[in-house]
Amino acid sequence: KKLASLLRNGAEGTLVIDSRSFVEYNSWHVLSSVNICCSKLVKRRLQQDKVSITELIQPASKMKVEAEDHQDVVVYDQSTRDVTGLAADSFLSILLGKLDSCFHSVSILTG
Repeated sequence: KKLASLLRNGAEGTLVIDSRSFVEYNSWHVLSSVNICCSKLVKRRLQQDKVSITELIQPASKMKVEAEDHQDVVVYDQSTRDVTGLAADSFLSILLGKLDSCFHSVSILTG
């Protein structure tokens, strides 16, 4: 409900990231969300710092994405309910870590 309210009120500084597969994203997604699919290649490149998080987001985003203090990020996947239960080497855990080091506020939409 909180995310829907943010998007309805035109929170232009909020970046919504869909971390599900490309097929799931194309089936349904949050309007204006950006898909960063969870492929093994993307995961490995993120882990090895061969690609920055903004380089992954920018091509799919309609808004300018820069690692700024005032930009809020909301991430969602298919079914994560508790971030503390994620394996350290899971794609979502790596993605959240990279986002957290670049953006002021990073949240996950649970469920």
